[in-house]
Amino acid sequence: MVRKQLLLPLVVLVALTGGCAKHEEGPDQAVAAYDVLKSAWNEAESAEAKVALATDYLARFPDTKNSGRMASSIVYYQGHEMKDPQGAWDVVSVALSQIKDPERRFEVGMEALTLSDSVDVPLDIATLADDLGAVRPLTFDENEQVAVTALDLGEWMVADEHALGALELATPEQVRADFPDREFTDDQVAMRVRLRQASALTYDGWALFNMGDPELAMNRFAAADAVGSVTYLGVPNTPLYQYWGRAALAQGDVDRAIELLSLETLFGEDSSAAEPYLREAYAAKNGSEDRFDEFLWSSRSRMAKVADDFELVDYQGNPRSLSETSGKVTLLAFWFPT
Repeated sequence: MVRKQLLLPLVVLVALTGGCAKHEEGPDQAVAAYDVLKSAWNEAESAEAKVALATDYLARFPDTKNSGRMASSIVYYQGHEMKDPQGAWDVVSVALSQIKDPERRFEVGMEALTLSDSVDVPLDIATLADDLGAVRPLTFDENEQVAVTALDLGEWMVADEHALGALELATPEQVRADFPDREFTDDQVAMRVRLRQASALTYDGWALFNMGDPELAMNRFAAADAVGSVTYLGVPNTPLYQYWGRAALAQGDVDRAIELLSLETLFGEDSSAAEPYLREAYAAKNGSEDRFDEFLWSSRSRMAKVADDFELVDYQGNPRSLSETSGKVTLLAFWFPT
């Protein structure tokens, strides 16, 4: 198996580079090479094989519409799965130095910045955003992406600026303009507007808190909570409760911090990000971390929501309700034909 994995990228790289010494590479060659890569990608059985394919393509065609996709693959597989962020940065940075198109440079640069925790990345997120903004206004998604990345980097002013930029685009008119081929009802548009508002307010609140304006930050968090939606278990689809809980903890409101951080730790999408702060809040309230795991288990039992009863048809066409399984271990498997 290892031999097959090593031979595959070698064979494909030969196909990708065939004739390169005789012909200058251009758009047609980039398209043809990408078609070869797609076929090989489905056969690649290891992260190393995928990185080899993406690295070769990005080295030969650094400034194409596929630049962002290739950089993302290298960052994910080499930087994270293979735990070689420096190697991933070395490849992506070379491509960045050759990219002239501001949209492609923005895409690749934002991917590279996700390596910043492990590599001293010499990139300025504000410059990346400003260079693109000089060509055209940033979209809601781009403003949000910059805000989120800036928060991770501790670039609070940049995060604030782009969270507010995203908030300005949280309007019915902009939602419809962003999806010209979709037929949304007024209710669907209103829901998307609220989701945008909740997201932008959440990120701006955390930026403001770290910029030394806790009162306005708390107002932002409360506003995000008012307009946003929550999952079935009562947790927002944004990191609102993590940021709000951390802010409450920093202000000494331990009970509020435990309330918010418990929900995020137990039922949120990224529990690992909230748990250390919940542990800190628990220790502040109880004097130590002793019995924290017991507290977490009891909190889960107390906060867990009893599933609403529903009825579905089994493979034989017989109606079955969830209530019939009460007291039994039950596995629900949902599948959808494609």
